[in-house]
Amino acid sequence: MMNARLILATLAGAALVAGLLFVSLHSQRTLESGLPPLTRCVDEAYARIRAGEFAAVTGGSVVTVLGTGSMAPYIPASARGRDPLTTATALAVTAPGATFSDVTPGALCLYRHAASAVGMTMHGAARKSGAGWVMSGLNNARSDITMSPANFVGIVAQVFTWPQ
Repeated sequence: MMNARLILATLAGAALVAGLLFVSLHSQRTLESGLPPLTRCVDEAYARIRAGEFAAVTGGSVVTVLGTGSMAPYIPASARGRDPLTTATALAVTAPGATFSDVTPGALCLYRHAASAVGMTMHGAARKSGAGWVMSGLNNARSDITMSPANFVGIVAQVFTWPQ
């Protein structure tokens, strides 16, 4: 009898772990599927030129993105010794005319985050909540930052990075 309970408990635990792994992988795939094209440039100056050209053609806006490491390896973290809350590591060009109501699961969005007065935060829309969208970086262990209509900046159409 004890052996049967142990086997059932082990199977239940394995099923729970498998379920959590499935949800985690599905969520990660959803975030990765929303990634727009990424252009790697030789330096920041060239990235600014390319982003400006893309914005001029599409009608989007160029926005500076911070290098906190939350979106690594898609965009690089700021170099060692640099403040990630003030160091730009990417430029994002917004999709023209996109609004908060256009956000879908996995969409890469720009929003203002209280932790930094410089630059924008760029994360994927993980799930809808009552307050807006719960956002997550590709390199984040969990999703916990909310993007609302009040702090929404735009949906990303293309990203430009450079070596740090």
